Amino acid sequence: MSRLTESLSIGTSDSLSDRVLDSLPERGSPTWYVLGLALALFVGFSIYTALMHARFETTGADLGAYTHMFSSTLDGEGWLQHGKYRASHPSGSYWGAHFSLTLLLFLPLFALVPSVYTLLVAKSFVLAASVVVLWLLARDRLDSDRLAGVVTVSYAFNPFLWSAWSFDFQEQVLIPPFLFAAYYCYQKDRQLLFLGFLALVLFTNEFVVFPTIGFIGGLFVAAAIAGRLRKRGPMILGAGVLVVVARIVSSAAIDYYSVFGGLPTYVVAEPLQPFIQGMGRVSIVDLAMTVLANPMLLIDSATFAVADKLLFFVAFMLPVAFLALFDELSLAALAPYLGFAWVFTGEAKAVYFEFGAHYPLYLLPFVYIGAIHTLRRLSGRFDALRWPSRSTLAGLVSAVLVLCLVSGAASGGGHLAVPPPADDDHRETLETAIDSIPEDASLIAQNDIYPHVATRPNASFIVSPGTFGAYENRWQNVTPEYLLLDTQLNPNAPWARAVQQTYADRLGEEYGLYRYQDGIQIFKRGYDGPVQGVTQSDPGARRYDAASMATGTAERADGTIVSDNGSAGDYLWFGPYDTLTPGSYTATFRVNASGSGSSPVVTVDVAGGDDHGRIASESVAPTDGWRNVTVDFTIDETTTDVEFRGIREGSGRVAFDEVRVSYESKNATTNASAGSA
Repeated sequence: MSRLTESLSIGTSDSLSDRVLDSLPERGSPTWYVLGLALALFVGFSIYTALMHARFETTGADLGAYTHMFSSTLDGEGWLQHGKYRASHPSGSYWGAHFSLTLLLFLPLFALVPSVYTLLVAKSFVLAASVVVLWLLARDRLDSDRLAGVVTVSYAFNPFLWSAWSFDFQEQVLIPPFLFAAYYCYQKDRQLLFLGFLALVLFTNEFVVFPTIGFIGGLFVAAAIAGRLRKRGPMILGAGVLVVVARIVSSAAIDYYSVFGGLPTYVVAEPLQPFIQGMGRVSIVDLAMTVLANPMLLIDSATFAVADKLLFFVAFMLPVAFLALFDELSLAALAPYLGFAWVFTGEAKAVYFEFGAHYPLYLLPFVYIGAIHTLRRLSGRFDALRWPSRSTLAGLVSAVLVLCLVSGAASGGGHLAVPPPADDDHRETLETAIDSIPEDASLIAQNDIYPHVATRPNASFIVSPGTFGAYENRWQNVTPEYLLLDTQLNPNAPWARAVQQTYADRLGEEYGLYRYQDGIQIFKRGYDGPVQGVTQSDPGARRYDAASMATGTAERADGTIVSDNGSAGDYLWFGPYDTLTPGSYTATFRVNASGSGSSPVVTVDVAGGDDHGRIASESVAPTDGWRNVTVDFTIDETTTDVEFRGIREGSGRVAFDEVRVSYESKNATTNASAGSA
């Protein structure tokens, strides 16, 4: 009996292992090369995006928000709470803005490893898998491994795919593999699988419904041209029904979790702005009616920033050598997106027509399906396309890589960010500041800090002062226990200023500066004590180097700002538009001024507020090398857009290195004594 059981067990095991082995590609199959490429991309982008996050280069809106969604859902704090304050959906649920059912596929992974890195790795895996699915689709449709390989290389090295891959996390990463699989099943006449995968595409994000409508129209035209409309008709009809269902369900869900919808008016094209003033949000229907009532607006909006629109469109089409423009499937899918991006959106949301961030994920799968469809037609006419020689193959791959390279250069690198140099000391100080805030305390952090606190139940962030202000005006004031910002973190980004501007009239009064060090600021509600450091007892001076300043007539040289000549009144440097709470300060400018005589060469001053009015200043005569010039100043109310400027007075050479600002006294009526930082 035991021998029989053992024999049956071995037989079952052998049968299973045989089936697994039979399903694997043969040795030497090009599929192994594609799998190797996908694996390399998966590992490479997992490391790259993790590094970007570790260096605080990710954002709250597209990584922190998703992290908070999963965390809040698993902890029972609410359904997909994204940490944003939007007047349109005060409940805070992501489904009040966008409906994504397939987003929940990532929830079990996050439950196993509740970390932001889980989402980054999962995103890389899905997009790497889309390379393999495209290969299988291209190989089947083109009946040529070599030609399918060219298409796969084009997709794998597409700079706009890399742009979307490198940018945070979004559910739209699911669109390419699902759509490639849906089209594969469509061509194989597997109706249920086609409709199933298409449903997954449609329920990934409500916005994908519109290019899908065009795509289905393209399928109808292609079937009619090929004389297969009767055979393919039921699948096309089923796809149309799915579109209607997806639209109804997504609209119902968004309506349930929101009080009103529409586009924020600030993203609307500039020629349309005068017609929507004071509306807050506007629907596509309202915009369409406005354009129909004023036909010239259509031309004005479509041609606004037309050079940029055309440049990025050409760059977007280069990796497929414009083949998708000769196919009804991709053209029909592109039309709704381009109609929206080119007519209704302006420079405030240029990312739409520049195909930046995650927006390529809506279009790339349609573009590559169109390219494959076109190549299949051409390969039927030209055997060289169907069976390219090895030398021709090498030339095609090289050409594709060149096109990808040119496309990336034309689009500014395909929006692929370069990780900044590591500043371990500052990062460790910021991490210490984050840890000093109690885990369960209510907290608002600036956008690029939020992903690092997004698993906290009461953490949130500010998308923009306007959006946040609209929420407070309509619903209620937001009064967290802590505010966290860092003016030295990504100084060219506006995130710290967004928090400062939003709470400007409450800083120094309702919110006292609790901790400060190296640009890192923690404000605490009701705090009225001395300012503490983060990793040291002394908070130290605020330091603004030449890199954090804008230049006027001066130029940058070796980490300094230098002016050799100019006219009196020229602004040499200005910035960094920080916010200071009431108190007495000393600004210490490090300058080197040379000239003839003793007449002043430059004036250094402190200015601030909406009118950039001068608060205090000091004239600087020729110096003997580098010199510290101190300017004492006092402000009696929280002042935004504080500048430390250099203004030419006379002839001579002026060099500027940095300015340090020391907080001397909280008593705004008593001037502090001069000192150097």
